[in-house]
Amino acid sequence: MNIDWHPGDPDAAFARAAAAGLPLFLYWGASWCPPCNRIRATVFEHAAFCALAPSFMALQIDGDAPGAQQLAERFHVRSYPTLVVFNPAGAEITRLPCELDAARFLDMFALALTARRTVAESLSAALSRERQLSNDEWRLLSFYSWDTDERQVLKSLDMAATLASMTRVCVLPEARLRLQWHTLYAAAMSGKGGIDQRAAVKRLEETLADAHVVRAHMDIVTHHGQDLVRFLTTPQSPARIRLAQAWACAMALLEADASLNLADQLTALRTRVRMSRLGAAEPGLQAQARQRVAQVLSVEMGAALRHQVINTAAGVLADAALLDDAQQLLLAQLETSHAPFYFMHSLAEIAKKRGDAGAAIDWYERAWDSAAGSATRLQWGAAYLQGMVDFAPHGIERIEHFAGRMLAELENLDAAFFQRNRTQMARMGARLAQWRGAGPRAAALRQATKAASAP
Repeated sequence: MNIDWHPGDPDAAFARAAAAGLPLFLYWGASWCPPCNRIRATVFEHAAFCALAPSFMALQIDGDAPGAQQLAERFHVRSYPTLVVFNPAGAEITRLPCELDAARFLDMFALALTARRTVAESLSAALSRERQLSNDEWRLLSFYSWDTDERQVLKSLDMAATLASMTRVCVLPEARLRLQWHTLYAAAMSGKGGIDQRAAVKRLEETLADAHVVRAHMDIVTHHGQDLVRFLTTPQSPARIRLAQAWACAMALLEADASLNLADQLTALRTRVRMSRLGAAEPGLQAQARQRVAQVLSVEMGAALRHQVINTAAGVLADAALLDDAQQLLLAQLETSHAPFYFMHSLAEIAKKRGDAGAAIDWYERAWDSAAGSATRLQWGAAYLQGMVDFAPHGIERIEHFAGRMLAELENLDAAFFQRNRTQMARMGARLAQWRGAGPRAAALRQATKAASAP
């Protein structure tokens, strides 16, 4: 059975869900977004997900669709993808992480569809200790997508402190461990102190030695490793080397785990490569990375999963200092990819790593020229402007030309100051404010972006 996605009309979708007494699942994404392509391929096309179709209403909003950014503001979604489950009355139950493997995502999704309480209600009860939470409530709290919360559950609460408070009262071991990971990562991202780093490192090393636990929380282990090692240890210290080595060993097990899709196996390899740069040196790792990427790319797969695999493979090669290999891989995708501008942006990043500012700017320009969709074009245009201001600030004529074209596009953009668009407008305004050059069109664009930062 295929999923009958309701395309972009939330009022009609919520009305149908209420009338049928069904929860509603909102998928906010974009066609060029690698994690969106991954979840489409590994979850949305999964037989078990399709089997659940009669039990929920499915709503898809593409970030480039007309009015999409206004809807994003209404539903408080921003990052691609954001995955939200609502109850039949329209109250938000939870947000699910896109990085989960298919089996775990489906478990949490099925749990959310039948949840009697929202995550917000469970969080309130956990913090106030007004009642004991059920095991399922703890599971949904620990598997909540804190990265895409947009202050819907946290409101004005401090994330790290809130997660730490939940961890202390959580009675479900698996959920408590996951909340501990979240707490450490939130502290790392906020730069907050107060963490017993030695004790945290010891707990992480013990956890990383447990293959079952690593597999159960592979999304956190693969995506947060580099930040946590940097946060908890000092460069070149024995503690950093030891923790990085423990992480690399855990990643090697995930790379070889046939139950993971190819994109996730490559993500584990990429984390392992990053650990080698942090101190877990592995002789021959470059050759292993090149060989593994070639092996994965030789496998037949659907277009959506391949988009994510290509993106991750290029990241593996670039992180392994195989810039020529990464560049050749991306160049080979430009004629066949459904979103070649995304890979052009990656080619610009490779040029930056080489120190070739001219090539980087040219790739940013090509990416913007070929980008499709109003929100996407604004985002890629902001990246191109940033490249020009950073690397060629004296190219007044080029910046003026860009500003003139961007002003023309903004005239036809009715959502310039909503959600992701507002972020990109503010980004352009900040870059133009830093620029010491002058030109009438750049000045007009600077003025047009000021409203983005207005209260």
